[in-house]
Amino acid sequence: METYRLKNIAIVILLLLNGCLLLTVGFQELQSLRAERRVEDRLRELYRASQLALGEDLDLSRQSLGALTPSRHAETERAIAAALLGGEPAAASQGGGIYSYEAEHGVIQFRSGGSFYGTRLDLPGEDIEGFAEEFCRRFGYEAPLCQLENGRGIASAVQLAGEVSVANCGVEMHFEGGRLTSVSGAHVSMEGAVPEPGARMTCVTALMKFLDHRNASGAVCSEVRDVQCVYQLRGASTPRLRPVWEIRTDTYTYYVDCETGEVTGR
Repeated sequence: METYRLKNIAIVILLLLNGCLLLTVGFQELQSLRAERRVEDRLRELYRASQLALGEDLDLSRQSLGALTPSRHAETERAIAAALLGGEPAAASQGGGIYSYEAEHGVIQFRSGGSFYGTRLDLPGEDIEGFAEEFCRRFGYEAPLCQLENGRGIASAVQLAGEVSVANCGVEMHFEGGRLTSVSGAHVSMEGAVPEPGARMTCVTALMKFLDHRNASGAVCSEVRDVQCVYQLRGASTPRLRPVWEIRTDTYTYYVDCETGEVTGR
């Protein structure tokens, strides 16, 4: 009987300890949320003082992405070349990390940093808009923006890294007379992409850096309409996806580099 009572007492003590721990953790979370809310309120005050509107529906609690180092995949390059040249291409090294792929309808070159281009192509197609959409779907680009009329025009799209846009990594296809005549762009293979360590920048910090830039440079804008963390492709020889905060205003789109804090416009 005495042993039974001791066990019950021990269980009660453990329950009380767990309850205290839960209360402590909950209190710390509450304090953290209150601190975040104070920082966000202060940010909105600074924006109002600078006569710059900050959308009420913006999620200011988001953290940035982590940098990634993708690897080069010759199979993917060959598949892209085959799709754009309409047949199985022959590959040849040009030195300096440049590979050319040649088939019946032209030549496309790929550089080690992910960029590619092909001019003087001559690939016929009955449904060029459908061709552009299928190419983008197959190789991980967003749905293309097509400016086509009577078999002539441009189709362009941005690549995705998972569900995240890669701001300066896209494809642009030119058509004449219902034929693909040139292509340029970049592509990175996400298979085996290696995450990099490093500190991350909060949305609030990025907006503060943008506000400082706007006030110092005299950039003309009156409203921040959207904020999201995306990637930019960097590296001429070794591709690297660096996270940046994309800040869309009522005039231009700006990028805040998560590693350097540098603000650039598009």
